[in-house]
This record gives sequence, C-alpha cells and structure tokens, in this order.
Amino acid sequence: MDVEAVTAPGAERPSWQDTVQAVAHALRTGGRVAVTGVWGAGRTTLLTEALDAAVEEGRTQVRVTCADGDQHYVFGGVAQLLSALPRNLLGTVRTGGATAADQVLHRPAGHPAGREEIAAARRAITGLLRAAPGVDIAVDDVQWLDEASADVLGYAARTVAAPGLAVLVSERTPGRPDVAGRLLGGHPAHVPLSALDLALTSAVVARHGLPHRSTSTVFRYCGGHRHLTEIACAGLAARPTADGQDLPSAVVQAAQVWLATLPAPVRATLLVAALARRPTVSLLERAGCTRADDHVRAAVAAGVLRDDRAGDVRFTAPALADGVVGSAGQQERTDAHRSLAYAEADPVHAVRHRALSRPEATDQCLAEDTAEAAGRARADGERALSAELFVLAAELTPVNRPALRLSRFLTAAREAAAAGDSNLARRAANAVAASRPTPAEHVAALLAVVDSHSQALAGVAGLLERCRRLASSDPQSLAAVELRAAISANVSNSDPHEALGAARKAAELARSAGRPALEAASLTMRARMERVLNEGDSRATLDRALALDVAAEADGIANSPQYLAARHAIFDDRLAEARSRLTVLLAVAEQHGQEEDLVDIWRSLAEVEVRSGACAKALAWAGKALDASVAAGLSLGPACYTAALAQSAGGSFAAALRYAAYGERAAREEGDVLHRNRNLWMAGAVRLHTGDINGAVTAFALLDRTEDSRRPADPSVFRWQPDAIEALVAAGELTSAQNMILTFPATARQDSATGAGWTRARALLLDRAGETDRAVELLHAAAEVFRRDGLPLEEARTHLARGRIQRAHRRQAAARTAFQDARDLYVLARAQPMLATVQEHLDRLDGQGRSRSREEGRAGLTDSEARLADLVSRGATNQQAAQQMYISVKTVESMLSRIYRKLRVRSRTQLLAALLAHTG
Repeated sequence: MDVEAVTAPGAERPSWQDTVQAVAHALRTGGRVAVTGVWGAGRTTLLTEALDAAVEEGRTQVRVTCADGDQHYVFGGVAQLLSALPRNLLGTVRTGGATAADQVLHRPAGHPAGREEIAAARRAITGLLRAAPGVDIAVDDVQWLDEASADVLGYAARTVAAPGLAVLVSERTPGRPDVAGRLLGGHPAHVPLSALDLALTSAVVARHGLPHRSTSTVFRYCGGHRHLTEIACAGLAARPTADGQDLPSAVVQAAQVWLATLPAPVRATLLVAALARRPTVSLLERAGCTRADDHVRAAVAAGVLRDDRAGDVRFTAPALADGVVGSAGQQERTDAHRSLAYAEADPVHAVRHRALSRPEATDQCLAEDTAEAAGRARADGERALSAELFVLAAELTPVNRPALRLSRFLTAAREAAAAGDSNLARRAANAVAASRPTPAEHVAALLAVVDSHSQALAGVAGLLERCRRLASSDPQSLAAVELRAAISANVSNSDPHEALGAARKAAELARSAGRPALEAASLTMRARMERVLNEGDSRATLDRALALDVAAEADGIANSPQYLAARHAIFDDRLAEARSRLTVLLAVAEQHGQEEDLVDIWRSLAEVEVRSGACAKALAWAGKALDASVAAGLSLGPACYTAALAQSAGGSFAAALRYAAYGERAAREEGDVLHRNRNLWMAGAVRLHTGDINGAVTAFALLDRTEDSRRPADPSVFRWQPDAIEALVAAGELTSAQNMILTFPATARQDSATGAGWTRARALLLDRAGETDRAVELLHAAAEVFRRDGLPLEEARTHLARGRIQRAHRRQAAARTAFQDARDLYVLARAQPMLATVQEHLDRLDGQGRSRSREEGRAGLTDSEARLADLVSRGATNQQAAQQMYISVKTVESMLSRIYRKLRVRSRTQLLAALLAHTG
C-alpha cells in the first residue's frame, strides 16, 4: 500500500490526521508498516501519534529509538526492546530464553556478535513475543539500528504473525523503504511522508494565525517541508508587523542543521550548485567538483536535492540553497562564482558569475558586458534573470556616470515588475529614488513597484496619488498613472464607473503625448469597462486600439487589445475564435517570458475548454496557471477561481470547493474584489450542485451585497445570477428569485447562451409557480441554444433540470429521457462531478429494479473488485484507489486486469461505459 499524495489540479495530499489514521489502520490490519521521510518530515511524531491511535486493551507497546552512532553498539536495539518490556512479560520467558536475554542486556561492549549468540537472541526474542498476548513494536530511525538487532527483529517480524506482533518502522529516506523493507520482509504497507502541498501549507499558516497571503511565500521558500514550514510560520507569527514576504532567518538556520548531516565535500558541491542559476552535474564537474555525480546522489538520498535523471540539479526548497550559501564565507562564494564563470557555457550566465565575483566595487567594462547580457536575457524572455543582471550592471557602473546608473536601475525595476518580483522591483526603485531622478523617471520606477504587485492592488492608492503629483505636468507619465488607477478601480474597488473614467482620461493623455503603445493599453481598458457597463461602444473602442497596430507584448499582453478581443470572444461564446486568438498570444507570451501574461492566457484557455466541454484540457490549463502562480509568487485569487471552475466541471466538487474557499480568502486579504466575487460564485455554484442549498444561498447573498449597485450591465461578463436564482428557487425564496430575474437587462439577447442561462433559471421559477408545461418548454428552448452554440455542459445541465422537474411530477419516462440525455453529454465531456450527480438521479428513478440490473451486470465481480471498479470509474488513479482500499498499487493493477477481463473491456473509458450500461 502506498498512501501517496496526488499533485494534479484539485487533488490534495492526505491531512496529518488522515495519515495518522492510515498508519494506525494499516498497523492493525496488516501488522507491518514502514514510514519514510526526509529529515524533519515528522516521522517520529507520526510514530507516536499512530501508536496512540492504534492502542488496544491488552496489547503492549514498545518503542526502540535509534540515533546516529547506535549502529556500532551490538544488540543495542534489542537491549532497548528488552528494557522497555514489562517485567511480567519478561517473566514468561523460559529459562534458556531468559539467559539469552540477560546476556544481551549485560554483554560487554566492543565485541561483535557471533552466529550462536545471534541465534540464541533470535530464539529468546521470538519466544517472548509469541508468549505475549499482543505486542506493538515501533522502531524509529531504523537506518541507525545495529546489524545484530536488525537481524533479530527481522527474524521476529518474519516468524511471529500479526496480530500477535505488529511492527511499525520509520526510516530517513525520501524514497521507498530500504532498511525498513528488509527488516519487515515481503511488501509492508508503505506510508511516505511527502512534502506539504499548498492546501496543507495553508492549514499550517492558518493555525499560526497568519494572513493567507503568507501561504504562497512560505510554500515556495520551504518547498512544503514540514519542519521548515513550521519554523517559518512560527517566526512570522512572532513578528505580526513583519512583511509576509520577509521570512525569518530561523528557516535558513534550520536548513543549515539539515545540511550539516551531509559530509563537507558534498556541501562544497552544493554551494556551487546553489550559486548557479541552472546547475547541472556536468556544469558542476567543469567548475571543479570532480565527484559531482556522487555528491548529487548523496544529496538526493538526504532529500536535499530532487531526483532528476535528466542531470539537472534542483534543491527541494530554496531555503536549502540559501542555507548552503549562508554557511559559506565571502571568499568561498567568490571562488565558486569565479569557477562557474569559466565553466558556464551560456555566455549570459558566465557574465553573471563574473559580475558576482568581481574584485572591485565598480568596473565600467564589466558593467557594459553585464548590461549587454541583461538585454539578451530580456530578449529571450528571462525577465527575472534580466532584472538581476540590470541591477548588477547598475551597481558596477562607476559613480561618475550617474545618468547611466539611474537608467539601468530603472530598467531593472521594470524587468522585476515583469517577472513579478516585488522585492527586487522595490530595491531598484529605491536606488532610482536615491539618484535624484526626474519626475518622469521617479514615476516610472514607482509604477514598476505597482505593477509587480499583480492583483494585490489594495494598498497602492497612496502610491498612485504620489505618482499623480509627480506627473502633474507630464501627459505621458500621467497617462501611465491613470491606466494603473483604472486597473486598481476595477480589481480592488470593483468600481467599473471609476475605472472607465480613469481609462478614458489615460487614453486622451496618451494620445496627446503621442504614445501609441500606452494609448492602445488605455483604450483596451476603456473598452473592457464599456463592455462591463454596457456603456458606449466597446467594440468600436476596441477596434480603435487594434488599429494602432501595437505589438501585444508592448505593455503587457494582459493589457493588450489582442487579449481583450480573445476575452470578448469568450464572453460571446465564440469559442473557436477565442481559442485561436489565445493560442497565438500564448506563443508570444512564452517568447517574452512575463509570467503573469502566461497565467492569464492559461486561465482563459481553461475557461474556453470548460465552456467547450473539454474537461481534461481545462484541468491541465488550470493546473499550469496555479502552479505558475505559486512558483512566481503571484496573487492566487485568479488562479484558484479558474482551478475551482475546472474542477467543478471535470475534477471533483470537493476540490472545487477547496479552491474556491482558498481563492476567496486570498483575494479578500489582497483587496481583490473582482476575484473574491468570482470565487464566491464558484463556492455558491458547487454548493448548489451538491445539494447544500443554504450554503449556496449564503454565498450568493454575500456576492449580491458586494456586487449591488456596481453590477455589470452586460450579464455575459459575470454569469453568476442564474445560479443564484436556482439556489433561491430551491430554498423556496421565490420572491427574491423573481426580483433577481427582473434585473436581466432589457438590451441583452434572449437567444444568446447567456440569455439561455437566465431562461433555465426562469423555467425553474415557473415550475414552482405551477406552470410546469411552460417550464419544460423553456428548458427545451434553452437546451437548443446551448446545443447550437456548442456548449455541452450547459446543455446537459439544462436536460438535468428538465429531468428533475419531470420526475417531481411523476413523469417517469420523460424524466429518464432527460437524465439519459444529460448523462450522454457528461460522459463525452468526461465531466465526472455532474456525471455522478445525474447517475444518482437515474438510480433513484429506477429504484430496486435497476439496482438488480446493476448487480446482474457485476455478478462476476467480487466485492473488492466492484469497489475498485467504482473508484476507478469516478476518476481515481491507481495510487488513490490503493490508498482508499489499503492495498498496494501492484494489487490494484492485477485486480484491475481481472475486472477488465470479466467485463470484457480494455480501458478505463470502456470500463466507465460498461458500468453505466448496467445502470440504465
């Protein structure tokens, strides 16, 4: 059994309590459990809590704790075992066994154990354990258990069966059990203590009373390592006024304790790896680390480096890289950089190491080389590297060339903003401010700091006002300020009217200043707000922006008219056009390397695929967006909203609800009203789908209060109201539902897909008013609109609504037809959550007769096989199924092969179809 984590979008790793219960259950049912994990993973704590959870009356629990050096003390582990056993249990040992046990306890140190002595100890310990009514033995850090004790305990584990003897062993290793596996024999249950995922890190952050925005920073820096994460959170909690990005030095100090378990030559190689931006084994060897391959293997075995067979060298946590660097002296670091400068084949990286190993504070020639390298990195889309190099180039520039130094710091600030590195952007902007800049230069530096904050714009109002004062006489600078003010008003204040006013002002200022790129971005923002408010001619405004023929990457792809054209295509359900436009922009974003642009495009592609009914693709795009947001330290509200949307379509409702809750909290703390509301929509929709009507109504009520008076006039931009109406109808709040229906804009098209969503909601209200036939007629019409526009999930949901109405009025045949229509569409889309919902409706509709049909179809399956078939048909991986059934992955694979043979199928898709065929 592998109780392993699943890292795909929407999946979560087992909670600590789940892991404790899994170990306790495996100990009671199988009797042989191996727990593995790296330094600080929590193995010792897990053993203690699992033993407590598995305690049974009449059983004896004994613990053997090993430490480095114990491997040299012969029978040290057995001596611990005997010393811990109760006296009454030792009294049951026969005379010969008692003599052997006494010899083990009192044998002289320094003498190796002979074969006869080991054989006697085997007989004594085995006899003692057989005579006991039940013993649980826990061996902690078995990698340091002495050889003689390992032999004796291994013999006992092989010969005294469970439940008489249960053995729980922990081993420090990032992979499968080695020493523990040999001691336990056969195939013990294996419970690896994997790194924390984002959700579990968030739980630790919350437990320490920290704001949610700390989660991403802690997760990214600590790599999910449990001990480092706990230290980081405890340190932040002790400094409530500290910046959540400024992690305590205690994290690095703990990492250095971990690193100290490695030999000094290994740490020397790791220093070179930590200073390189793209370390490989071959690069380390060229830099003078002659045993780099052996040292990397040792670090991988310790969990310090990731196992990368391609030859790349990657630390499991940035804190470890900082720990290596922090332990080295300045001369060691300089020497390592100098070695890398000669070893690095990439000329850009070679220059970086030359700059970092410079003997002088300033060097004009090296400054020029570094600035040139920075420009090449920028051209190649490596914005973070470009920002670092421009800072180095500025610092190397002689102080008697102040204009050039300032220019390079300003470019560094802009590059750092593009990379989403707010710390570096702030550092460069401070350097600009200290260089007596012109107002325009000062504004540009401050706006780079604003841009680096992604969606977290709640605290930038004061900064923007300061920029306004500085730029009061400069139309170009003022236009740039007003554009950011428009974005902030839309995202943080959720005030489209304010945003539209600022965007109009920005566009006029940019035009008067003759800055087409800035004008295009401002017109784009104006068109976005005109569409939201249904005010003015958004299409004409967007056409004006496109006519300026500015490259999409000129001022950030997300601000470009090309990107807005793709978004409008999504709003209008012109999905093929949207996909085509986004694919073109994706290639541009990949070339220019602005992480936030990539995230926005991936998120939009996920929306397109959800609407198109391609659930697997939607999950993949949403997963990329979320992973990139975490890695780059971007705001998580937008990516979590998209993840919740994709999960509600093709993953699981539970995962969707987790992401929505996570995203709502993140957006709320960052002042991102726009994505807070979108996450609330997802939370309400998922609760509606899962039958939590009160929870859905509560979520939509909170959303309604936030959106009230600022509600977009174009309902296609934010489509939450139909779901809210459905929740209100289900809750019996018909007046509130009717009042919300009346908010549908008179200018909106009823025959559009957006209008069809409102029609479906109106039909549900009509049915409650007694107009069932009219309701069914409207649902047929709405389904036809969705079918025409290629929106299978919306069409299927409309069939599902029709089936519910028909069933409620005892029209069984019509209900079955509607449910089957919905099921067929959900199967094709692989929309697992709603497929399970509609299947439940069919099961309830068909009653006992259909249940018998299901049993007939599965008559050849054992109970375990039937359970596995159900898990797999609901999308469980082999590892997930093994975890839930407490069997090994190998057993799952062989059992699945038997199921395929019995049901005459060859794949999971065919298995799902076969099971559905037997259920109606």
